[in-house]
Parts: sequence; C-alpha cells; structure tokens
Amino acid sequence: MKELILEGDDILSKRAVTFDFTDPQEDPFKLKEELLDAMVKYEGAGISACQIGIDLKVFAMRFNGDAIVAFNPRISHYSDETTYIKEGCLSYPGLFFPVTRAYGINCTYANHEGTVLSGSFVDIASKIFQHEYDHMQGKLYTEYSSGYMMRNARRKQKLWQRKKNNNEKRTDG
Repeated sequence: MKELILEGDDILSKRAVTFDFTDPQEDPFKLKEELLDAMVKYEGAGISACQIGIDLKVFAMRFNGDAIVAFNPRISHYSDETTYIKEGCLSYPGLFFPVTRAYGINCTYANHEGTVLSGSFVDIASKIFQHEYDHMQGKLYTEYSSGYMMRNARRKQKLWQRKKNNNEKRTDG
C-alpha cells in the first residue's frame, strides 16, 4: 500500500492530471481499490489520489455508509446556503479548523468503468466532495483560514501530536 503524502509535498499543491479512460495512466480498478484501502487505513472521510502520490483527478469518499470513487469530478453548481464546520485533512494530521463551504453541490464524475454519473450532495457529503475536489485543483483547505485561525489550530495540533506520542509510548512499553 502506498504511503500517505504529508504537508509540504509539492504534489498536494499542483493541479492534477485528468484521468484518461481511452489510454489509462493507471488501471482504474486497481486505483479505485488503492484509494478505498488507503481511506480505510488512514481513517479518512475521503482521500485524493495526490495524497498517496498519484497525480490524477481521482478521489474516494465515504457516502451513506458506503463509499464512492470519483474520476475527473466536476462541480457544476454550489448552493448559496453555506456551512461553517470544522475540517481536517489526512495530509495535515491533527490540524482542524472551521471552513465555510457550500451546503449543497451538483456535480458529475466518472466511476472506475468510465461511466459518467451526476449527483447532488448536501451537508457533510457536500463538504467532503468539495474538500477532495479542491485537491484536484491543487487547492488546500489551509487556504480558507486566517492567520489567527491557523496559529490557533497549529497550537492545538502540537498538543494533539504530544498526546498521540505519549499514548504510543504507553502502548509500546
């Protein structure tokens, strides 16, 4: 299984390459499985291909007790209504802060067989889709925070990391 890419790696801030179903850069079925396995292993609500070092427009996300894998996603409509909920990212362990996002979206994406599907997501599912979609554009959730919010979140991240390290020491010993 591929390792999780962490903050600071250039692949996280670069625009991903469109997945080509006529001449696939990777086996789409294997890529789907890799993303689902990584999402489970790293306990994420979603994960983008760039977060496991694959520069393609593909992500997986949990949805209605199951999961979807979206190839070449496109958001066609954002609702005027917004949410302001705490968000995190697997590539930024322990870094959480609220982000304003559209409450609902309409979108299209292809499944691993290349069939284009359209969907509407609201609330948390919409938030996850938008977060992962941003990864395709090379945009990170940290860009939505103010300096004050980021300093506060970084302070809490350090505490989280310290607590995690102490817990690991206890379980190792």
